[in-house]
Amino acid sequence: MTEDASVSRVTDSSASSDEDLTGRLHRFAQVWLAVVGLGVSIHTFTTLVLGRPAELLGPGFLVHAASVLPPIALWASCRRPRSVRFCRAVEGAALITHVAMASTMARVLADLNVEQLAADGEASAKAVMFVYSYFGVILVFASSITYAVRSALVPSRPVRTMVLGVALGIAMLATFAARLPWWAEARERADAELLISTGSLWALAVCVCAVLSSVIHGLRREIAKARKLGQYTLGEKIGEGGMGVVYHASHAMLRRPTAVKLLQDDRVKPEALKRFEREVQLTAQLTHPNTITIYDYGRTPDGVFYYAMELLGGATLQHIVETQGAQPEARVAHILRMVAGALAEAHARGLIHRDIKPANIMLGERGGASDVATVLDFGLVRELEGGSSPELTTVGAIVGTPMYLAPEVIKANQTSAVSDLYALGAVGYFMLTGNTVFDGDTVVEICGHHLHSPVTPPSQRLGTPIHPGLEALLLACLAKDPEARPESAAAFAEALEELDLPRWKPVVSS
Repeated sequence: MTEDASVSRVTDSSASSDEDLTGRLHRFAQVWLAVVGLGVSIHTFTTLVLGRPAELLGPGFLVHAASVLPPIALWASCRRPRSVRFCRAVEGAALITHVAMASTMARVLADLNVEQLAADGEASAKAVMFVYSYFGVILVFASSITYAVRSALVPSRPVRTMVLGVALGIAMLATFAARLPWWAEARERADAELLISTGSLWALAVCVCAVLSSVIHGLRREIAKARKLGQYTLGEKIGEGGMGVVYHASHAMLRRPTAVKLLQDDRVKPEALKRFEREVQLTAQLTHPNTITIYDYGRTPDGVFYYAMELLGGATLQHIVETQGAQPEARVAHILRMVAGALAEAHARGLIHRDIKPANIMLGERGGASDVATVLDFGLVRELEGGSSPELTTVGAIVGTPMYLAPEVIKANQTSAVSDLYALGAVGYFMLTGNTVFDGDTVVEICGHHLHSPVTPPSQRLGTPIHPGLEALLLACLAKDPEARPESAAAFAEALEELDLPRWKPVVSS
């Protein structure tokens, strides 16, 4: 997927924050699970080496083994973007559950050791308190490491780190230090000493973690302040491609959702910069409602070139077909008609796209209507009438995606308006059947099919009848000979209009 397709998956800054928090919690869960899993493995190995396999069925080990469940639950819950509220709730529940389980394990092991002391006649008050204090320190130390890793990896305000730490401390003390057995003569004093010592250690650990969160939170804010491009302040990175990086951005005065794309610093070469500037200038000429809009472009004081574009919501055709399967004929014609309109304007201005594919077509809501298609990533456009210099056209050699490349592009890198139509026909085929026109294990094999293999009609591929006019039009676009294809994108759109297909009626929001 291209960087512009990645941009369109995010609708606003909150969505970007959701994705960032989910990703960080997912990484934290992986580290957490690795640490807990290592601890369980060491516990198992030690028990077997000491010749006490029966303890593997005891409550202490079973609780220790079950302690992998909270990080697994957090990992599974954060495999895809979730709301901040959901992420925070799952994180808190997982941590509290884990601390309660770790406290239970420590308490069970301490009780077993005290029982052994009693059996040996050595259960003095001092010895008992030493055992419980020993396991209390281990519990606090292990839990502190987990919480410190969490504070470093997961963005959190210091106040929340402190509040969550207090909740964890309550769960820890309530499980481990409460209701001590009557081993000591001065029980109240012994209980108080243990509560104070364990609680004090945990309070110190929480304070350290809160400071860590404060430092990291402050650094993130400083970085955000530093990342300014003119009137735009950069937010989270939401896409990256061959030519640039895309960030969510906010304008100092305007409130419209915006994405900013800038050239990567390590790729600032004269020919790359020329191509990047040309991409903006050519795309900015396009005003069709189904083409992504460029708002602004310029250079930073240190010479970094950037441009601002609209930030789209919705999903790509690639995602829609992969999740929903083959699409209805009426919807396919509806989408192809809009994309053809965008290409018709580009072709009339002497530009071709060169990378039409499902991942570069976004469906979203505009003006209250759904299923509005937007063509993305005009970064590979090329002028039709000799306006491109050799160094610019050879930067990418053969540019495009193998599943949607026209034969003449593969054979001689000869692009034209009808090359875009070939790709558009392949997109229609993909929407209609749920499969690409040709499959293969390698790029060479796929390109070979485009050059020499006949196209299996969509109706034969599906095993069900398809509107003959729509099928014939798609097969015409997929002709090996460019002259056998529709003469223009406008002609293709007109042919779609003339088909007696039912009109697709997108949902209109109130």
